[in-house]
Amino acid sequence: MVMAQGTRRNKSNGTGRAWLTSWMASAPLLRFRPAWVQSLATLLLMPIFLTLGSWQIERATEKQQLLNAEQTAIETAPVPVESIQATRLPVHARAEGKYAEHVFLLDNRIRERRPGYEVLAPLRLDDQQAVLVNLGWVPQGASRQDLPEIEVPTGRVDVTGLAMTPQPPPFQLSDGETFAGGWPKVVQSGMPAKLEQVLDLQLRPVVLYPDGSAIAARKTEALQAFGPSRHHAYAAQWFGFALVLMIVYLWHGLHRGRQQREQEWKRR
Repeated sequence: MVMAQGTRRNKSNGTGRAWLTSWMASAPLLRFRPAWVQSLATLLLMPIFLTLGSWQIERATEKQQLLNAEQTAIETAPVPVESIQATRLPVHARAEGKYAEHVFLLDNRIRERRPGYEVLAPLRLDDQQAVLVNLGWVPQGASRQDLPEIEVPTGRVDVTGLAMTPQPPPFQLSDGETFAGGWPKVVQSGMPAKLEQVLDLQLRPVVLYPDGSAIAARKTEALQAFGPSRHHAYAAQWFGFALVLMIVYLWHGLHRGRQQREQEWKRR
């Protein structure tokens, strides 16, 4: 009786081991077999997505620095504009002098779907120096040739406001500025170093946005509307693309590997 039970137990154990060995031999093992086209696309797109996401994080940091610097500048006493060098961060500045006779019209400024210009007026600080003051937006005339007539304040004026160096246009085709004859001159960039080429004055490397003016308020609103949170959202989007790309790449590679493994076992 004892021998019979031992024999049945041994047969049962042997049968179980045989089944397990057979299952392990026949079970499809994990294989990673992505298509070469998908591998190439992943290698190309992944660095792009990660780079764009990191760039948006950097832009968010820069925007936060601008907002902090603007708030700090508003709360501090203005300094003479002559003491300010080129700066990306706003500085509360003061300028005293007389406006020059001629002005520049900064092109392609849209307000409520209406084309127009921003008026940049050189304010003479002395016989050799001036600073550009943004006097605000004016609508475009009936045609591009119909330029608006600009009247600047006369006499000696004292202007306080936020001063900062304008950024060059992101998609400007040429580094040079083409100046047409006559005044006011329509320009594509508000860079002082370029505009002083047609003046007998040396321009300070900043543009002054007068306190309490509509143009200063709009600049602040635009900065806050496209603030750090917007850049963080764009960064999350690009990093999300990278994550989805990796998940699809891994799933597709494992799926193809399993299919190949099953086909191999079917041919046996």
